[in-house]
Amino acid sequence: AGEEEGDVEWVVDTIAGFLRGPAWSIPILEFMEQKCEVFDDEEESKLSYTEIYQEYQALVERLLEDHLKEVGINEEKFQEAFSSPLAKTHTSQAILQTVLAAEDFRLFKKMMVQKNIEMQLQAIRIIEERNGVLPDCLTEGSDVFSEIEQEEMKILKEVLRKSKEEYEIEQERKRTED
Repeated sequence: AGEEEGDVEWVVDTIAGFLRGPAWSIPILEFMEQKCEVFDDEEESKLSYTEIYQEYQALVERLLEDHLKEVGINEEKFQEAFSSPLAKTHTSQAILQTVLAAEDFRLFKKMMVQKNIEMQLQAIRIIEERNGVLPDCLTEGSDVFSEIEQEEMKILKEVLRKSKEEYEIEQERKRTED
């Protein structure tokens, strides 16, 4: 039993190392950044979410399969290690979340909505830095935006809305071609 436990620990450590490394994190992050803009916090999910979710599942599966093959871990050992208590203690929830999201659409959607919000906030900060104006809420703790900042927010929202519409039109066009 001790040898088996050591085996599970080795598998968990190997996988945890992979999930923290660039071979996993870069493709996952790039995918999320490229696809998150269509996700919003509305209750109802759109058809485009399903397609993106399936792409994500395929990406996760391919990355994991390639790594497991490379290090000589079979599917059974991976499942055993991944469901062991060690997996939860050796890897952070944030790292595990990217794997679990491939099995749980609600978790995937939540992760993508969160990434969309982060990207929007990043865009707002860049706009503000380029214009030399930081809103009071970021400097003095108040929530008052200047007229310029409110205008920029309107422009940003409009750009995001148009980008989302264009993406959905493009997806619809692809669907009708298929």
